[in-house]
Amino acid sequence: MNGFPMLVLTGGPCGGKTTLMEELRQDSRFLFLPEAILTVGRVGISPSQKQFQRLMVRAQWGLEDALFQTLEPDEGRLVLCHRGSLDPLAYWMACGWEEEEFFTYTCTNWEEHYRRYAAVLHLVTAADGAAHAYKRYPEAHRPETADESIRLDRLLAQVWQGHPNYYRLDNASITWDDKSIQARHFIEQFL
Repeated sequence: MNGFPMLVLTGGPCGGKTTLMEELRQDSRFLFLPEAILTVGRVGISPSQKQFQRLMVRAQWGLEDALFQTLEPDEGRLVLCHRGSLDPLAYWMACGWEEEEFFTYTCTNWEEHYRRYAAVLHLVTAADGAAHAYKRYPEAHRPETADESIRLDRLLAQVWQGHPNYYRLDNASITWDDKSIQARHFIEQFL
């Protein structure tokens, strides 16, 4: 990328991505890139269409590129991305479409996606190992059942695990506070 380290926060719904970003919000060492779907979701293309996932990749890259074109070269801050440009591949595969077709359709390849990010932190969905903490609509703005979230989480692991700095943080015998501390230790390596 452009010399500024970017770290992806990925994982199934209710893994802690938003919560972790909120906890770090007051730390001036970080910049935060929101989910591209916050904008793309209002365009009018259904997530059940292949075109939507291509739009998600381009929107993610566009947000990242705009941020880097704005920063000063000596900014020295870590950018935390709420999802990365390969997350759409997991959603693509969840629709039953072929992995390789994704790269043809988006005119991208694995290496292009991986090299954009210094690291990938996978925060496993609470539905997998902390079911008591899993929240969905109407308590939270996520429609996925616990089983759907676990399936999506596993697809996200599949698409990101080849990244050289991929770290998966599950919910085994830990509280959110423990998970947050472990996530921060991982992130601080890249400052």
